Amino acid sequence: MEITHKRRSRLLAIAVQFLLGITGLVFITFVCFHLDFGVARTGFVFVILIALVSLLGSTSASVVLSFLAVAFLNYFFAPPLFEFRIDVLDDIERMAVFLTTSLVVTALTTKLKRSENELRENQSKLETAQRIAHFGWWERDFTTKHVSLSDEVSRIFGVQPVDLPEWHGRWLDLIHPEDRARAAEAAAAALSPGGPRYDVEYRVARPDGTLRVIHSQGDVTWDESGRALRQFGVLHDITELKQTERELRASEARFRTLVDHASDAFFLYNEDATVLDVNRQACESLGYRRDELIGRTAFDYGPDLTPELLLRIRERLRAGKTVTYDGRHRRKDGTEFPVEVRIRPFWHEGQLLAVSLDRDITARKRAEDELRASEERFRTLVQFSFDVYWESDAQHRFTRQEFAEGLADAPAPGSEIGKTRWDVPYLRPDEEGWRKHRETLDAHLPFRDFELARPAPDGGKRYVSVSGLPVFDGAGRFIGYRGVGRHITERKRAEDELRASEERFRTVVHFSFEVYWETDTQHRFTRVEYAPGLVEAPVSDSEIGKRPWELSNFEADAEAWRKHREAVDAHQPFRDFEIAQRTPDGSKRYMSISGLPVFDESGCFVGYRGAGRDITERKKAEEALRRSEAYLAGAQELSHSAAFAHNLKENLYWSEGLYRIWGFDPSRGMPNREACFQRMHPDDRDRVRQVAEEAVRQKQDYTVEYRIVLPDGTLKHLRAICHPSYSLAGELVEVVGTALDITERKRAQEEHERLRQLEADLAHLNRLNVMGELTASLAHEILHPIATARNNARSGMRFLEMSPPNLAEVMEALGCVVRDTDRAKEIVGRVRDHIKKAPPRMELFDLNGAIDEVLVMVRNAIDGNEVSVRTCLIKHPAPVRGDRVQLQQVVLNLILNAVEAMSSVEEGARELSISTELSQTNGILVAICDSGPGIDPEHLDGVFAPFYTTKTSGMGMGLSICRSIIDAHGGRLWAEANRPRGAILQFTLPAGVEDS
Repeated sequence: MEITHKRRSRLLAIAVQFLLGITGLVFITFVCFHLDFGVARTGFVFVILIALVSLLGSTSASVVLSFLAVAFLNYFFAPPLFEFRIDVLDDIERMAVFLTTSLVVTALTTKLKRSENELRENQSKLETAQRIAHFGWWERDFTTKHVSLSDEVSRIFGVQPVDLPEWHGRWLDLIHPEDRARAAEAAAAALSPGGPRYDVEYRVARPDGTLRVIHSQGDVTWDESGRALRQFGVLHDITELKQTERELRASEARFRTLVDHASDAFFLYNEDATVLDVNRQACESLGYRRDELIGRTAFDYGPDLTPELLLRIRERLRAGKTVTYDGRHRRKDGTEFPVEVRIRPFWHEGQLLAVSLDRDITARKRAEDELRASEERFRTLVQFSFDVYWESDAQHRFTRQEFAEGLADAPAPGSEIGKTRWDVPYLRPDEEGWRKHRETLDAHLPFRDFELARPAPDGGKRYVSVSGLPVFDGAGRFIGYRGVGRHITERKRAEDELRASEERFRTVVHFSFEVYWETDTQHRFTRVEYAPGLVEAPVSDSEIGKRPWELSNFEADAEAWRKHREAVDAHQPFRDFEIAQRTPDGSKRYMSISGLPVFDESGCFVGYRGAGRDITERKKAEEALRRSEAYLAGAQELSHSAAFAHNLKENLYWSEGLYRIWGFDPSRGMPNREACFQRMHPDDRDRVRQVAEEAVRQKQDYTVEYRIVLPDGTLKHLRAICHPSYSLAGELVEVVGTALDITERKRAQEEHERLRQLEADLAHLNRLNVMGELTASLAHEILHPIATARNNARSGMRFLEMSPPNLAEVMEALGCVVRDTDRAKEIVGRVRDHIKKAPPRMELFDLNGAIDEVLVMVRNAIDGNEVSVRTCLIKHPAPVRGDRVQLQQVVLNLILNAVEAMSSVEEGARELSISTELSQTNGILVAICDSGPGIDPEHLDGVFAPFYTTKTSGMGMGLSICRSIIDAHGGRLWAEANRPRGAILQFTLPAGVEDS
């Protein structure tokens, strides 16, 4: 929008300039014409006008006016007048000189105007920049005693712009009294030949009372005799910069206080592990002064640090990762202590630096040693680094809080500002604890590790340890506290766990025992303690003074006791020595005994200490597992299945059944994968590999069938169901699966296929037989369209013999011939479909149309037996999916059976009813009803049995084949009695659906 506005303003200025120029040209032309000025004098006036107009800035407008002026000179002043024609050669020269002069003046004037505008714009930008940056200039002329100040200098000093010779004195009066002498000295020294350059900072007391800090610099210009001529300088208001520097120093002081009060050592390193800075804890832990540590490398006090480790650390830091590891530090006196090192990288001025937090973990290591000595009685790690920095005012209200980045459960920023520590919700300490803490605060005393508990968002407790130092101003007045806080929730939890572990240790000894025992040097029990509540424990002290093998209720075989006695006589530790203990009810309880030899300070053997575990349930589980494995092996043998596991390189597990299926000898060990692939049928190897590799690539289960050839030539069909498992990194670990011997199933499928083919052949023979019976009817159906075509052809010939020939009638007759021949072709095609032997073809077709086609084929048989046909078909198409020829064969057989049955009826009407409707299951129901003698109710199901017939010439396969066809199409065929006589043959088919 700004660009559009400027463009509009410029166009308006050009239009105004052009209109003024046109007006001036007209006016000058009018005046000069009446004054009878010639071309030269009028052209001179035009030049002056165009020069003035050019000052408005537009070159294009001035150029156009120049050419208009030439036109005016030619038309009004050059003879012949009032014509654009020049007859005098001098006039042509004058106008050419005018045009050249006008264009040159226009260019120079426009350039001068543009330069003036740019200078004014640059000057405006300079003044704006000076005002934004608080930067101004000044100049002293020592010859004229003249002083010049920029507007910004006047604003900085808080005075009106001045240009007075006495400014130097006024300038000194505005300077702060404490800085006035120093500023005057710097000004005087800069005017001495060979003196220093004028560069001084001082404070200015403005007339309104505000103080500003000024940084002024200047250079002196000297004449040849060494006398000062001029001094030019710049003046910068650096008040905000000084304020920022003071705040930065205060922030650095707070940070140094924060870091120095941390209980962990902080190191600042460069990329070569050279120490750039440390905190107080680092100096105290290593025994060095700060100046002694700075400049050293981490190799000087890190015995575990090697160049290779430093290289790996540097690579991770360059990748922006935090490095954490446990190592050791060596003090100045040579002693060493363990530390946990956490290094974080950051970049400063293009250089990689690292902050290392080194935590003394001596206490943790000692706790770990004690934990191992007491079989891990407790495990904890206490952290001493701070999690929050805080400041409070004189009323102990929080004025500042800075929480560590990523601190869990940290309060919302600013939510506790203005509150005291006891105003924030807490759970601990109690009133007495708060009273003592407030007494410390009111006495303005430092405090350390004041512990309090606050509620956590999850309903638990969050423990914090707070330390703080009182802060006093320059006059010694108390102004508040500064301090840090550490989360000690983990330490508190570790302390609770330690107390719980010590409590457990008093009641539970190593190995989760049921009995703890001790013996003397002769292996006699001196102490036996059974776990409380142990069922069937012996009477207290009944085993004291006896050796284990002397107890009557302990059972073990002689060889096991002999080896055990050899071990204890050799004072060796033993573990999981199993014995059986008889119980009062006659059953056995199994115990696993472990023991450690005990020696005194001089190394003499004093006995054993140990524990026993009840492993009765484990023994029962092992026995149940053995039974389960036996059951599994039996089930696999019965189901011809087996289990296996393998990885990419080798077989990991084969069940007993798999050896039997593949024909390998289990006594020779598990076969390798190559041996298995050698027994796989050559035509299946590549396919099996491809299926397995694709499934592993897509990380999904897979099933594959293949053949194997045993050494004796036996061919087996196997089906493997496999489940790959993967590591967290996505690499294949193993494939577990089941192998099924489906050889017998394959044979059964082949037999089923042969039976299905025989059934199809039988159906084909049935169709051929029916077609033979319908020969006369089909011949009549075919002859009728042929005869009609012959008559239409003759009619066409007669129309051609007419003079002239009646071509319209000929075309109509030929069309009738084509339709009749197509009809004969359709009949022959349907006969061929029923006669030819072809595999079933499942397609979607209209069942009503198929029934109509069957009625056409059996029309002669129906008429010959004087049967009346009544159809009641669904009005809309009845789509079904199946083989059209096979289903027409079913309808054809049922209709012919009905017609043949009614042929024996002498009295009454012979009626055949064919209907289609929707079944209760949303399929299609077809019913064929006749008025024949009917079927004996006892034989309603038997009529569909193979070879069942009531005809003298029939085979009894027709209805059996029909039922097989309907069953194969997912339908049902059955017979019912008709009322008052006859039979009803019905079948259902699923409704067909278009493929999506």
